[in-house]
Amino acid sequence: MIAVTAPKTITTKTTLKTLTSALLAATLASGSAVAAQPGYLQQALGESLDGTGITVRGWAQAGVITNFNGSDDVSKQAFLNSEEGANLNQLALMIEKPLKSNVLTRITPTPAPMPQAFDWGFTLTTIYGKDAQFFLTDGWDEDLGINDDQDAGVEAFTFTQAFAEFYFPVLGGSNLMVGLFHTPLENEIGFAEPAPAPTDFYSRSYAFMHGPAKHAGALYAFKLPSAPGESVLGAEVGLVQGWNNMQDRNSDLDIIANLRWRSADMKTWIDWENIVGNGANDSFAECGCGSPYPAIADSSGDARRYASYLTYSRVLDADNRIALELTTGEQENAALNGGADAQWYGANLNWYHRLAENLSWNSRIEWFNSEDPANVVMTGAAAGKAPFQWSSGKFTALTTNVTWNPMPALRIRPELRYDIQDSDGPDAFAGGSKDSQLIASVDATFYF
Repeated sequence: MIAVTAPKTITTKTTLKTLTSALLAATLASGSAVAAQPGYLQQALGESLDGTGITVRGWAQAGVITNFNGSDDVSKQAFLNSEEGANLNQLALMIEKPLKSNVLTRITPTPAPMPQAFDWGFTLTTIYGKDAQFFLTDGWDEDLGINDDQDAGVEAFTFTQAFAEFYFPVLGGSNLMVGLFHTPLENEIGFAEPAPAPTDFYSRSYAFMHGPAKHAGALYAFKLPSAPGESVLGAEVGLVQGWNNMQDRNSDLDIIANLRWRSADMKTWIDWENIVGNGANDSFAECGCGSPYPAIADSSGDARRYASYLTYSRVLDADNRIALELTTGEQENAALNGGADAQWYGANLNWYHRLAENLSWNSRIEWFNSEDPANVVMTGAAAGKAPFQWSSGKFTALTTNVTWNPMPALRIRPELRYDIQDSDGPDAFAGGSKDSQLIASVDATFYF
């Protein structure tokens, strides 16, 4: 998982209210600059939170997206937005008590000294908007009246995170996260706000769409002891209720196993992230949530699914950073593949370039193979398409945008994206009538 920072600015997957903040800010190169000072909500609450260690923040993200293919379809394969026009993506509120630790769960171990005192914290995050459809959780919030309409083109409400976290001064520093939390897989997982993750592009990668959004369970992150000036190695192990499920109908826990290596100067990051488990009966069309991979259980009730992400990130200089993400996955007995096993794999290369203190240029090129129909969103099955209309094949996408922060609390991003499909089957774009498309968008995020 990749954290992005700018000088004097922290932008990571979790709020850094620890002694590691200054170190990360000094060593990691630029990205989208977002203010690190308390937001308007925190300032308004003022003395009522003094001494509690609790922070309160929020953000609102809206965008306008259009295509050039003669339809209102803007590719359900790669976007949280499903139709062109104006979209309220996220209206969010986050309440948290940050953990004092030298390990940032789901992000990185750090070279900081190991704190010697036990600590605890928590995070509660809610969002309302079209992005919430992707984060609905079976057995948690899919039955709320506000979510009765499961059409991906309408807004939904969800508690995206609700977890407690505990720090223990063992090994080189250890955190235990328990509850409902964003997945520790994928380069682009996260919200528009920098906690718990930045999203450098308005549209998402195919790799992102093929991974889980969140989990219910426990995740243990730890750092291996290291001497000053040495590289840093950490790991995460977890037991969770599958993909996007609070209740797993097959009663088998999935296993998460991640390794995170950092160079001594924290400029080179390598992350290997994995999840494996039984995917039978954990995909539910009636709630629009659960896993995106319906599977047919074998005689033992099993349909193994795994996904793996390998990410290399390198700070080149004060203004440039690159990130290469490789991903692969497999679903045994995939229902959309006629009960046969289905594989998917791909790669994307990201380049982040700071043009000025409040301006950056980001680009991403991706190639993704999903010739085996397995994912209900990728194929169009989630939209009610018949099997003879399901799209698959090899996909190439090029995305570029400019990120402008005219003020610390406001981010504006115009973006262009071009996708090409290589397939002998049905076309993926323009409602199934074209094998390529050009998308233009602009989104604005206000932090409060």
